[in-house]
Amino acid sequence: MPIDPPDGDRRPKWASALVSAANARNRARKSEKIVYSMPDLIAAWDACGGVCYVSGLPFDFRVVGDGQAKRPFAPSLDRIDRHKPYQRGNVRLVVSIANFAMNAWGDDPLLQLASAVHKKHGDQSPPAKRAPSDRDDLNDEAIIDTEPVETDIGIIRFPPRPDMHRPILALLRSGQQSSRHLENVLAERFGITASMRRALLRSGCPAWRNHVSWALVDLGEHNRGTGEIERIDSQPAPDGGSMGIYRLTGNPPPCAPADC
Repeated sequence: MPIDPPDGDRRPKWASALVSAANARNRARKSEKIVYSMPDLIAAWDACGGVCYVSGLPFDFRVVGDGQAKRPFAPSLDRIDRHKPYQRGNVRLVVSIANFAMNAWGDDPLLQLASAVHKKHGDQSPPAKRAPSDRDDLNDEAIIDTEPVETDIGIIRFPPRPDMHRPILALLRSGQQSSRHLENVLAERFGITASMRRALLRSGCPAWRNHVSWALVDLGEHNRGTGEIERIDSQPAPDGGSMGIYRLTGNPPPCAPADC
């Protein structure tokens, strides 16, 4: 079932969700002065002809499996240069399944895989079952970027650390918090499942705990941190080991050269 395209008069739910997510990511990455707009998304739609820019597959919202990302062929925003913000000229519309792969490995490995799969299996027709409608069935899921992490149960895709900075600061505004509490609240906020939280790095450290710890390091008082939070104590954790106690410092983050 074709999806509703964005244009000057129509702003389908999927399009509004992508625009909102792109601007949230720009703010999280200190690029809030750059606004990604609906006309920018319409330009990306026109550039790809209403199909995936990389594969040519039509977009649809059918649900596959019961994992965290259930719509592999839904439209998603892919940054051509991931070091630059979401803005016109740096964004293309691709199916979500391609976006996940390119986030981890870039275009070339995906194209190599696609060529090999097609050589082995040939053309595959889409299922006859009707795909869900954007108007009726689509939730607010908007695939933008993920951060792939290799664990003992395979590659898990966590939210990029910059996306976690603002939620951490918001939690600490109510007072000092333990790293375990922050870890638990962030897991609920970002849809991190129990199995994802049990996944381990090669070192034996829980991958999600390590990911949250590095987000706290990003905000800490040291050469490479923003200086917005500080670790004031270490206490025994309820589930074993130790946990840091964090609070805000009251110091604003240093501005990027382009913003100063």
